[in-house]
Amino acid sequence: MPLYEYEAKSTAGDVIKGKMESADELVVVDAVRKMGYFPMKVKAYKPGLNIDLSEFKRVTIKDISIFCRQLSVIITSGISILRGLEIVRQQTENPKLKKDLGVVLDDVQRGNSLSTAMAKHKGFPSMLINMIEIGETSGTLDKIMDRMASYFEKEYKLSQKIKQAMTYPIVIAIVAVGVVTFLVTNVIPTFVGMLTSSGVTTLPLPTRIVIGLSDFIRYKWYVIVFFIILFSVLFYIYRKSPTGRFALDKFKLGAPIFGKINKKILTSRFARTFGILMGSGVPLMQSLVICSNIAGNIVIKNLLDFTSEQVKKGAGIGDTLESQGVFPVMLTQMIKIGEESGTLDEVLTKTSDFYDNEVDTATAQLTSMIEPVIIVVLGIVVGFIILSIILPMFEMYNSVAV
Repeated sequence: MPLYEYEAKSTAGDVIKGKMESADELVVVDAVRKMGYFPMKVKAYKPGLNIDLSEFKRVTIKDISIFCRQLSVIITSGISILRGLEIVRQQTENPKLKKDLGVVLDDVQRGNSLSTAMAKHKGFPSMLINMIEIGETSGTLDKIMDRMASYFEKEYKLSQKIKQAMTYPIVIAIVAVGVVTFLVTNVIPTFVGMLTSSGVTTLPLPTRIVIGLSDFIRYKWYVIVFFIILFSVLFYIYRKSPTGRFALDKFKLGAPIFGKINKKILTSRFARTFGILMGSGVPLMQSLVICSNIAGNIVIKNLLDFTSEQVKKGAGIGDTLESQGVFPVMLTQMIKIGEESGTLDEVLTKTSDFYDNEVDTATAQLTSMIEPVIIVVLGIVVGFIILSIILPMFEMYNSVAV
């Protein structure tokens, strides 16, 4: 009979691994359950190197949106949560998410709620966990999952638009650096050899600069590598520190060109998140806390924490946000209108749609601006290198003519 290896959990939470000969996987699952364990993974044993790389995978926004959409359809169809989780787990392509769902399924089978089981894993967003908890309490889990699917789909589309807008300029920049490096390290040395053999002793300044740069890259490349690594390590340490994170996040909001786009992205995310939370019946204070936790920018997080404290004292959300001057005026004014009319969730949803369109326009404009800038810079650099080659040739020609 074929040999299977299994991974299970004991009632104490310990991971149990072993091998078993059986006719198929289902028999192994039943045997493991009879031993008092909760099976998480069963697969055919393959001798040799067997490394589980699922821990190195990342659960993306796209994976979460697909999970929410599938579970929403399954629950709406009247299928139980347990059966629904098993179906979704089998259809999931991401190995990390599939493994997490297997553990979640076991926890739910032991009597835990879905939100409690999912909270044990970092791969699931905190907002999704909070919304599922509300759906379980109110009996509207199918509607909640549908809203979450739409929410994460919009988040994914927004991130893809930004990536697509930046892909072309980044590729052009990499190619430009590669071309310049090739010219400096391969063409220039050959040219220097020709000049040396021709007896040229005095070179123009542009030529001396390019030759010096070529020699430095060829013979002292390790110095460049050292400083790149040193800068990367120091920047990483600084970015992880509270002071550095705040300074960088503040710079992201105020940087020329990019700052405006980033602020629109954060505004759209806050409006969409706050709107869906309020529309789902989440209490105001809890909604602000959730928005603060997933803000993605320490400046915005501090602002929302401050807003929560002011709201506790009786202040309005729109007035508090407007007084700090971080979010655009349109958002704060729309929040005021929503507070006065009692339609805050609808107003926020429309505002997020507006800023989504603003981000589309801004990224398209950014791409059209960056492309000519890169071309001009590349032209200047390549032109300087060509000039450094042509000038000595002219001097050689003049000396021969004389």
